[in-house]
Amino acid sequence: MKKLFLLVAFFTVSAILFAQPDDVEKISLTVEQAVAMAQEKNNTIQRGKITLDASERAKNHSWNSISPTANVSGGLTIPDGIGDSGNPSDYTANIKGTVSLSFSPNLFATIEKARIDYEQGKLTYEQTCRTVELNVRKAFYGLLYEQENINLQRRNLQTAKEQYEQNLAKYNQGRMSELDVLSAEVKYKGLQPTVESAYVTFLNDLDAFMQLIGMEKRYFIEFSGTLDDVSVDKKISLENLEINSPSIVSLEKQLESAKTALLALRFSAYAPSVSASWQHGYSTTPSKSSDWSDNGTISLTATIPLDGILPWSTRADNINSAKDKIADLELQISEEKKSLKVNTDGAVRKIRQSLSSIKSKQANVELAQRTYDMTLQAYNRGTKDLLSLQNASDSLLSAEVTLKSEQRSLINAVLELENTIGVPFGTLSKK
Repeated sequence: MKKLFLLVAFFTVSAILFAQPDDVEKISLTVEQAVAMAQEKNNTIQRGKITLDASERAKNHSWNSISPTANVSGGLTIPDGIGDSGNPSDYTANIKGTVSLSFSPNLFATIEKARIDYEQGKLTYEQTCRTVELNVRKAFYGLLYEQENINLQRRNLQTAKEQYEQNLAKYNQGRMSELDVLSAEVKYKGLQPTVESAYVTFLNDLDAFMQLIGMEKRYFIEFSGTLDDVSVDKKISLENLEINSPSIVSLEKQLESAKTALLALRFSAYAPSVSASWQHGYSTTPSKSSDWSDNGTISLTATIPLDGILPWSTRADNINSAKDKIADLELQISEEKKSLKVNTDGAVRKIRQSLSSIKSKQANVELAQRTYDMTLQAYNRGTKDLLSLQNASDSLLSAEVTLKSEQRSLINAVLELENTIGVPFGTLSKK
């Protein structure tokens, strides 16, 4: 009765854990569909688009410092004590308009900086999209691995269950010792928590994945494909590829921005600025004349800074600091190019080694499967004991899980390399 109760309890828990609610819609999802969904609904991407739009607006309006300013004003002046004088027209009214305009050569640097800032914003947005895509692809294949691992663990559990039931039947027939039955039962029940734990981990990671791609939780995803669908050429090479490393491109844009900042500082230190204004107004004092008098002024001012020529001045120091930043960025770019070469060469070697390892692990799976089949036949004939069969089963499961894990590692390594060198995902792999 105790054994029966344990079996009923286990299958009840499993049914609750593994079953999906009736009101949850199931959808099949490929990795490309997941990427497209994330590009449309991911919050990080949407926030990046808002920032990019603001940067574009700043670029389009970067010239507005030379936009003229205009204003109109009017006034009424009433002498103190007008009521005592008895002359209600003893006041002065006026109206005037002003238009002013200023220009500095620094405007060109301002416009150029806004353009570079926008291009940097585009790079940042594109990199955000790539990072999200990388995370989606890695999470997708990670969930595929977990899904296949659960299937392997379930199959192993089912095999252990069948073995236990067979041994129990033999024991009841007097053909097997109680020790062998207990050993089979221990293994069978010991595998149950492993399967449950793997499934709970899968569900937690699935929730995180759905949040990443912006999917509502009322859907349950069935992942389309297997880890075997992605293949990589064992002669993988980066030759003839247009390397466009995001890190190097970002540094180059920073260098371009630093050069523009230096130009702006030089304009500020040495270049003259010009301002002009025009003012025209009308006024009248009815007690003196009923006519309106008009007057206007035009002013033009040029300002030439002189402290920039002093080597110890603040502006001169700022210019020298800007030059130092340019030199530092140039060194960073040179070092980043060297690091990129080292890192990509190392990544290619790692991928090639992983391909070789997968081939070896596939052979191990085949060997473990043959060993298990032969051991099972021998066990059924009575020439192998239960421990030998259990060891063969464990070895087969371990070989299969190790192979899947290596395939997942290979996929992640290829994705990371594609992201590092800035090529479209899928360039180095095929389905």
